Amino acid sequence: MPNEMLIQQLETLRDLYNQQQKAATVLQTTFKAVTDAQNKTRKALSDYSTQNTGTDIGAAQDTFTRLRLKEETIDPLLPNLRREIKTLTAFTSALKDAAVALRTEPVDVGRLDKALAILQSASQANIQAVVPELREELDLAQRALGEDFGYKLREALAEQGVSIGGRAPKFTIGHFELDANFAKRFMTLRYGKDMVVPRISITVDAALKAYADATKTISGRNQDGKAWMAQLYEAYQIVRRKRDNTGARVNIVECYLEMVLLRQGRLFASEPSKHTFIDYSRAQFIYDFYEYANTKRVSINGLFVKASSATISVTDNPAKCMWIVEGDSPYDGRYISDIEFE
Repeated sequence: MPNEMLIQQLETLRDLYNQQQKAATVLQTTFKAVTDAQNKTRKALSDYSTQNTGTDIGAAQDTFTRLRLKEETIDPLLPNLRREIKTLTAFTSALKDAAVALRTEPVDVGRLDKALAILQSASQANIQAVVPELREELDLAQRALGEDFGYKLREALAEQGVSIGGRAPKFTIGHFELDANFAKRFMTLRYGKDMVVPRISITVDAALKAYADATKTISGRNQDGKAWMAQLYEAYQIVRRKRDNTGARVNIVECYLEMVLLRQGRLFASEPSKHTFIDYSRAQFIYDFYEYANTKRVSINGLFVKASSATISVTDNPAKCMWIVEGDSPYDGRYISDIEFE
């Protein structure tokens, strides 16, 4: 049921700021009319004087020449007046949109979110007074949409034998996190903490397709564990040589980047371009790393990969570490910064 009391407050504020906007617009129009009239009067006096008529208008011409109404009075006021009109127009539109969004069934969260973003930037106390209640209405509306969407998604995945965890706006499907933004009308899909699909329409069908495609791309590949480990070892040695590293530990992200290059074909080597590039995403590497270095413990020349956890100072830097999913959910894992073979 719409919050009629809040809607009435919004309508009252809209009327108030609409009147202010009209007054400012009238003043701006009047300033322009005064400037135009002054210019026309000067021209008329000039034209009249060229006809050598008997009436002496010299004093009048002197007065209008000395009169700097536009330069000294109107021009200094216009910039602030234009800004005020622009701000008031934005406020009245936002107040209208917020009221319309609240009357919509269900609440139009996208429209309400945009309106709220404008209103919460206002410095006016009477607008700020309604912002907390608007934010609460937006949260309630998003929660309702999330519960409905979550129920439908659970039903659809259950038919495929797939379970889903979490609750709106963040759902977990195996190692994936599905994050829904109902106000912006899109979702994102991550494998652990790494983005896989940055933008998905908020529909059950779109979510199912994104999950199916990501699963196939990441864990549905045919991969030779021995060949993969050999490639990781080669990348590891390349990084050590480039860094002139006499120690055993090297950065895992640098190894991943070298592996991407090692996986490129001859065509890319002769003509590097996006058309000849063979993609190997971070999510794919992360899956493969845990699969072959931990789960299956694949070795090369009797050596096994040892991973070192990242320090807190670098966990927010994707160029220094990777979140390796080690359990049954995207949140069950750890940040790895370095690897070594022993």
